[in-house]
Formats: sequence, structure tokens, C-alpha cells
Amino acid sequence: MGRRREYISNLTMSRDTLYRVRRAQYEIRMQGFTNVSEGKLITALGAYSTVLSLAFMLPTPVTLAAGVISAISGAGNERATIIAVCKNGEDYLQELLYFLDDHPQYDSIRADLPFLEFIDEKFRIVHGKGVLTAVHAKNGWISQ
Repeated sequence: MGRRREYISNLTMSRDTLYRVRRAQYEIRMQGFTNVSEGKLITALGAYSTVLSLAFMLPTPVTLAAGVISAISGAGNERATIIAVCKNGEDYLQELLYFLDDHPQYDSIRADLPFLEFIDEKFRIVHGKGVLTAVHAKNGWISQ
């Protein structure tokens, strides 16, 4: 089992970037942590490669998939917990998307997100509820 750490990091994301981050995390959970299929994960992440470095710290679908499969293979009886915290992160990212849907005057957000980093495998996932710190409108950034 690899080393892990938790921390908060502030990310600035447009609606499109936020959607891609949430969807990539969904693919990590489903194809990596749940179904454990490196090939399917690589294929799925290919559509979201523009956000992999920003959100997950690894720049390509191949390197991220290898890290994910390595992490879950060594997780043992922590596997269910990892899947659950990954889902919690997805849920919060979805809440942020709903916020942007409900407030079309904003085109981007800044949020403090909680990350679980898999140190030895060199990637991270959003693992829970964060804090919306600012929104962007036509006139600039508005702090929350």
C-alpha cells in the first residue's frame, strides 16, 4: 500500500474545465478503482487529457491510468473507502456544476478542493466537499 496525504488546493476552472475534471474523476472511479481496467481507463481519459495535469497531477491518460491501477491494486481492504471518497469528490464537483447552471452570469469559479494524493503513484483525486472562494463574471472576479 502506497503512502497518501490529504491537503487543500485552490483551482480556477471554467464550466467546461470543471465538467471535464468531474467526468475524468468518474472514469477513474469506474474504470480504475471499481472495474480495474487499465485499457478502458486509458481510453476513457483520452477525452479529458487537457485537464489531467491540472486536477490529477499526471499529464497523460497512460501515466494516470498506470498510477490508478497501481494504487487500487495495493489498496487491499481500503478499496471500498477509496471508491467512496472518490465518489464524494465527484458529488462536490457536480454541485459546482449545478451552481454554474443556476447562475449563468458566472463563467468560471475558484474553489478550495480537498485532495487525496497517492504519493508513490504520483496522482491525486478530489475526495470531498470543498469551498467556493470566488466566481467570475463579465466585470471580473467576485470573492465569496
